Amino acid sequence: MRAALEARVGALHLRQRLGIEEAFEAKLFGQSFGFFHLENWYSVHAFIRNSLRLVGLYRRGQRNALDLRLREHDLVVRGLPAAFEGYRILHLSDLHLDMRHDFPHQLIESVRGLQYDLCVLTGDYRGRTYGCFEAALNALALVRTHLSGPVYGILGNHDTIRLVPGMEAMGVRM
Repeated sequence: MRAALEARVGALHLRQRLGIEEAFEAKLFGQSFGFFHLENWYSVHAFIRNSLRLVGLYRRGQRNALDLRLREHDLVVRGLPAAFEGYRILHLSDLHLDMRHDFPHQLIESVRGLQYDLCVLTGDYRGRTYGCFEAALNALALVRTHLSGPVYGILGNHDTIRLVPGMEAMGVRM
């Protein structure tokens, strides 16, 4: 993986990017006596989940997470070449594919049958901003098999550069 990334972005840039990611994780998990890192308090998620259950909103939140909606926007661009008249782009963003095991399947159902010329994936493939990314990558691989035409992607603030080789291997142009 490292060799593929070095070939793509250069050794210096890769070292810098990985250094930034490592520094971010160290900041989250480092020794911090005077500053409370909410991200480090794993039980905060349980607290929020149980609070939502207590007030009766947990199941509603779960339903909302799977209530995907298609929004269509017509854009008028003066001077656009005629070849792009009627061009359709499917834009998928902030998927956080590793947060719910059933979300990728719901997403697949939502895009099934859509007609578009290309798909763009605009980042935040994993739920957290650090740590493992394999679950998100595996879920994306499943979703990718149901996307037609060319697929382009960029990384979001939740994503590590280590995702790039796997995404490119599944046919996402980064």
